[in-house]
Amino acid sequence: MPHLFHDFTYDGTLEGLLCVYLKCISMKVRPFEVKPEFMVKGTLYESRYLYVRTNYGLADRLYRYIGQCASAQVQQMITDCFLTGLPRMEVDLYELVTRAIRFGAKVAEDYETETMHRIQMAIRDLYRESQTIIDDMCFQRENDVFVSSLNPRNKVLPLIRNRILNNPEYDDLLAYDRRHFLLLMRNGREDDIIDIRRLRIPVIRNPRDVYEAFWPYVTEGRDIPPMGWSPGLGRSADSLTPLWHIA
Repeated sequence: MPHLFHDFTYDGTLEGLLCVYLKCISMKVRPFEVKPEFMVKGTLYESRYLYVRTNYGLADRLYRYIGQCASAQVQQMITDCFLTGLPRMEVDLYELVTRAIRFGAKVAEDYETETMHRIQMAIRDLYRESQTIIDDMCFQRENDVFVSSLNPRNKVLPLIRNRILNNPEYDDLLAYDRRHFLLLMRNGREDDIIDIRRLRIPVIRNPRDVYEAFWPYVTEGRDIPPMGWSPGLGRSADSLTPLWHIA
């Protein structure tokens, strides 16, 4: 079992985080601190973090392997946990992943272990907040684009995305999560959730500011990295030989 600790940084995606866990297993270490790259880059402490590159093929294989060892319910817990506002989400999620591989599907019902209990409660809060926000959410029309700005504790946009997009009242739209720098957009038939941390983000005070800041990027098709996570699609042919396992 891993007994040493190390600090890691990643690109901020779930795929990248799963690659961090693979790195931990291969190095026989446990993550002491894991942070998205944007929180570390340019700081005095940047050199203490090991940056792990994202490999979609390896992340996909690990996700599938967890499904084989545990269940689809545990896979869903992993994606849900990633969206929560847990203070040390990355470290807690590592505990969930490794326990799922070691103990199987029963971890989904584990409320006794402190970390598992904390994750279960955080996921409940995620779904409660998602329902509250979708019930209270309102859009303001800006030049035929429906715009909304929100500041949730958790990353709720992936959960409420379909509810928003399926609403016949809204055509072109922008919904901006200013706490987590996520933008749900639809322009014609194209829609996505995009991570805008790499953009020059102005001060956002109201929906009008959201429209003026981000709609040009959407309409001009500028390169904005997507946030979306689509497990199980096998997006590359990268192989993992042998498949990592935890003793």
